[in-house]
Amino acid sequence: MPFWFAFLLDPLPLPSSRQGSETQAIPLSAWAQRFSTQVVPLSGPDHTGFLIETGGSERLFGGRAPLHRKILDGLREQGFAADRIAAAGAPTPAAAHAFARARALGLIAAPAASLAVERHELHAALDRLPLRALAWEAALLEPLSDLGIETVGDLLRLPRDAFARRFGAQWLAVLDRMVGTAPDPQACLPAPERLCLHEELSTAAIGVESLQGPLMRLLGGVEAFLRARNLGATALLLRTHHPKRRGATPPPSATPLMLAAPERDAVRLQSLFAERLTRARLPEAVVGLELEVLRVHAFAATSGELLPPTAQGLPEEGGAARKSTRHLCEMLHARLGSAGVFQLQACDDHRPERAYCSVPIFSSPGPMVPPPAASRPLWILSQPLRVSDIHHPQPRYGGPLTLLAGPERIEAGWWDSLRPRAHAVHRDYFVARNTRGQTLWIYRELAAPRTWFLHGFFS
Repeated sequence: MPFWFAFLLDPLPLPSSRQGSETQAIPLSAWAQRFSTQVVPLSGPDHTGFLIETGGSERLFGGRAPLHRKILDGLREQGFAADRIAAAGAPTPAAAHAFARARALGLIAAPAASLAVERHELHAALDRLPLRALAWEAALLEPLSDLGIETVGDLLRLPRDAFARRFGAQWLAVLDRMVGTAPDPQACLPAPERLCLHEELSTAAIGVESLQGPLMRLLGGVEAFLRARNLGATALLLRTHHPKRRGATPPPSATPLMLAAPERDAVRLQSLFAERLTRARLPEAVVGLELEVLRVHAFAATSGELLPPTAQGLPEEGGAARKSTRHLCEMLHARLGSAGVFQLQACDDHRPERAYCSVPIFSSPGPMVPPPAASRPLWILSQPLRVSDIHHPQPRYGGPLTLLAGPERIEAGWWDSLRPRAHAVHRDYFVARNTRGQTLWIYRELAAPRTWFLHGFFS
């Protein structure tokens, strides 16, 4: 069943992150969308806040009360004091807003952090709700108060036709939506397609350490944005703005961050950015930060370990080991750059020396390449080693070689547009073994003088 949760905040400055030219409340709305896809902004002269439809997602959070408690805890984690948050829940959005306003104005008190009115309690709770809790015009509330109408219950007991003739039928429709006898569709916020957060620093920051607090606040907004859409970022860009010098503003310094797999954990992203900033060596003091999400992908959460780690410190297995390896590679890449950390990727080429290439660890996977029909050695030499000559036509490496398997003929590269003769190969490959017990991958040129070469070692 639908259930609406409203929270109102005192009109204090919200966190200074903002999305582009939008208001500063955008990161807060993106954070709210992690709990539900139906989020409605609330604004007024005395309070601001949001309506969240929690009935459809409460099972995901262990029930209605745990979900509402999680929302309130998240608001406090973002810096909003508990005494400046007024929250209430009800089966209709108008009723939830009215109960939250009543708590914000001190008209009602509840022992719990938030007030939750169930459907069977709605009429009784509205019956004693002060009329001032409604966000109605003063020109309407004052005449009603002069008539001795003090609660919503008093208002509901008035003759409908007489009330409509004197005050207007539109207010009857508002009451019907509040009690749930008429539908009340809401204009919910769409999930933003792009995120760019900005924060101005109160004082110029000189070292990387002084940027960690503002950066963490921006990354918290990024995490909320990504969680609301079940996405992870694979590319982010941090711009650091510098103070004016001699009347001119220097261009911002750009620090990109590329990831091997979608990530949205703010703490994890902060550690990677810290490595990048330390390596970048900012040229000047910083007066502002701008964080932009460049590329996102669907996020697939990995399951945790069922059993605690063993006392012997055995290595991790399965998804946890892969995740630890990826985190290590990303940390090394943030510290050393693409030239120092890369990964191998299969290429669609039959020539062994061109069957793979090195790419950055954050590169998208290439097209699927079918494995070769025959086995390949783990160690391929960068340059084949000649193991026969005109005086000793039989291959030798650590002694005479005995052929175990083959031949496998590879003729490829003739289609290369540049220097085709230099790139073309015409070979017969064999698996061989020498007197030392080494298993080798050798080939024989098809063209005269049919020389033998060593190309790899099997493990």
